[in-house]
Amino acid sequence: MKKLILLILLTYVGNRECFAQNVNGKITVKVIDGKGQPLPFASVVLRQSKDSTLVKGELSAADGSASFEKINTGHYFVQSSLVGYQTAYTPAFSIDPQHTAIQFANMTLSSSSKNLQGVTVTAQKPFIERKEGATVLNVESSVAAAGSTVLDVLRRAPGVQIDKDDNILLKGNGGVTVMLDGKLTYLSGEQLANLLKSLPAETVSQIEIMTSPSAKYDAAGNSGIINIKTKKGVATGINGSVNGSGGFGRYGFWNTGLNLNWRTEKFNAFGNYNHGDRHFYNQRLATRVVNGDNKEEAQYFSAPQFGKRNFISNGYKLGFDYFITPKHTVGVLLNGNNNFFRSNIFNTTNIYQLGHSSLDSALYSVTNNDHNFNTNTINVNYKGQLDTLGTEVSIDADYAKFGYHRRVYLNDSMYYPEDPLNKNPHAIRNFTTTNITIKSIKGDLVLPFNKTTRLETGVKGSFVTTDNVLLYDSLYGGKYIPALSQSNHFIYTENVLAAYGLIKKSFKNGTDAQLGLRVEGTSSAGNSVTYNSVVKRRYVSFFPNFSADHTFSKDHKLGVTYARRINRPEYEDLNPFIFYSDRYTYGRGNPYLQPEFTNIVELTYSFKQKYILSLSYDRTENFISEFLEQNDSTKVTTSYDKNYDYRQGWHVSLTVPVNPTKWWSINNNLNMNYNYYALKDSGMNIVNSAVGAHFETTSTFTLPGDWKIEVNAYGGTPFQWGVWRGKAYYAIGGGVQKTLFDKKLNMKLNFTDVTNGDQFRGAAVYGNVDFHIHNQWQNRTATLSATYSFGNSKIKGARERQTATSAEAKRSGG
Repeated sequence: MKKLILLILLTYVGNRECFAQNVNGKITVKVIDGKGQPLPFASVVLRQSKDSTLVKGELSAADGSASFEKINTGHYFVQSSLVGYQTAYTPAFSIDPQHTAIQFANMTLSSSSKNLQGVTVTAQKPFIERKEGATVLNVESSVAAAGSTVLDVLRRAPGVQIDKDDNILLKGNGGVTVMLDGKLTYLSGEQLANLLKSLPAETVSQIEIMTSPSAKYDAAGNSGIINIKTKKGVATGINGSVNGSGGFGRYGFWNTGLNLNWRTEKFNAFGNYNHGDRHFYNQRLATRVVNGDNKEEAQYFSAPQFGKRNFISNGYKLGFDYFITPKHTVGVLLNGNNNFFRSNIFNTTNIYQLGHSSLDSALYSVTNNDHNFNTNTINVNYKGQLDTLGTEVSIDADYAKFGYHRRVYLNDSMYYPEDPLNKNPHAIRNFTTTNITIKSIKGDLVLPFNKTTRLETGVKGSFVTTDNVLLYDSLYGGKYIPALSQSNHFIYTENVLAAYGLIKKSFKNGTDAQLGLRVEGTSSAGNSVTYNSVVKRRYVSFFPNFSADHTFSKDHKLGVTYARRINRPEYEDLNPFIFYSDRYTYGRGNPYLQPEFTNIVELTYSFKQKYILSLSYDRTENFISEFLEQNDSTKVTTSYDKNYDYRQGWHVSLTVPVNPTKWWSINNNLNMNYNYYALKDSGMNIVNSAVGAHFETTSTFTLPGDWKIEVNAYGGTPFQWGVWRGKAYYAIGGGVQKTLFDKKLNMKLNFTDVTNGDQFRGAAVYGNVDFHIHNQWQNRTATLSATYSFGNSKIKGARERQTATSAEAKRSGG
């Protein structure tokens, strides 16, 4: 018995000694310059004292901070360096059970005062970089982004294309989920495009593009997730910035904004407001052939269109975090937009006998649109660290309300050369009201097993209701009479319950792996009150996710990812109402749309942590895309979304940064893809495929006197998107930047698409459809912008929340 007790005691003591060796050490560093200002993007390296062996490396954040976690027992020192500054070292220190938290509050880097042939060398982040499985656009470091909108910036992103309707494509595929500071925008289609047009690039710090998000994220978004991260304060006390910009293309535009942050030991309050007034245009030429198989009756429609548009935007964010203890925080976040959009569209449809130049007839139409779109969301959140091992729990609850009101007045008349007085005028008006309510709650748990393995799990429930009312009136005898057959009332409800779990493991051989599974159960009902028709669906879907990275050496790293994702139809695309562009062109929804599912696999190789080659394959079942139907008898073309059989794509991307000198850096990105589409419909067997490529290059010149010049260019070859075959496009732009008053004032002059080459030219040719389109936007602009930063420079920024309503946002176009 004594031997047994002794054995138990020895085992207990031995285990305590084992656990003592595996302490969870944390080292925190703040890098500053000789004036006490934070130094972002500095290299911070943790090394072993005995032989200077590299343990870990980081780049300092915007506030100069860097940290190393889960450090084992041992003796270390920290080295920090930055181009233009002398390398600094901390004294040697130890991590052991009595010293688990080491902090170096001020690690000062002295200026090296090096001047290369009159050029001062300054460290900077490239506009495009790759890290942690995501492509990151460092918008705030780009001169050419000044005065632009977020949609303009996305045009320069690797693998991103903007189609004829301003929809975002990623690697030639739609279904992109767009998030703003970790929260979905609640918008899709036209409304999402308008929001991105109204969001100034000056308010954005980074844009993250993730093609294979982990199981922690909602499975929505076939192509992946685009997360737009706005700027936040980086000083203690009170700080902020004010910005303004003005420019012109064919028409002028301006924007102004204010950002504030106030942090104490117990709370952090933050907010921003932006107002924009943009005048721009859209010019389009649409041509098509009707009765093309009948030479005697075949007609050619040529419809030039010009639209003058005005977008007035007001956006705000208010947030408050209360620090209950250093490890427990509760917060509330309010977001809102109040946007007004007006357009006046002038359209002429000239009709000819095919092959003849004499005019048969013409349709003249004027369309006046007024849109109001209001969004208001509230998020309540809690985050807590439960122990020293890193166990974390977070809870988010959201309530979102959207209101969309649209008023359209369409007046048209015919012209017949043989009977010019017979104008056959026609006037209609419609009023669309859409109200969307989203309620959502989610909880996440991070549970470390040891220093190399952890479990992440969580649950989420979202509950969506959309109520759409469309009222049509037609003008008869000088009075508008309700057109009941064309009016519609549509109510759509969707409930999604989800749960996920993922395991992360780091191996001693340099491999990091992650395996996850997400399960989502969906229940939806589309109720056309007008047609007394209800479409109900219930289904459960499984979304596995896997990723692994292996570091062969400091210069060679290989990674592989796999994910299954879903793209549910956008709310507005399920509404069966008919929208009239003119008496020959309609659009409508499709209540029978099925969700599409995509499997993605990607292999990535990086050399010297900067040259990156990526190979990927994806296949989408029930692919959703635009489809055109033409009635040769009525001469009407109707556009709507439908499910294709499938789509598949092969993709290659290459990132090659080049530094010819220390003051000149070039970032090059090439994306190539092969997309294949298959659709069997009403006896038609449509198969489309094409090889396409997109290239982007940015040169940055850092000059004396705090001057910086940037020149960029991007372009693409012909490409395929569903039934549409697009032609090549290109753009060249650039800008110049000057900082003043100890870098508190930042002035930028920016030029975009100076050659006016970024236009959409495409055609859809199949069956009896022969439709060609040429869209041109106000992309060629010149903009002057200024941002002034003020206040204390020692605050930590506001927390970024990923709220519970992260998957419903992009679909609620109204």
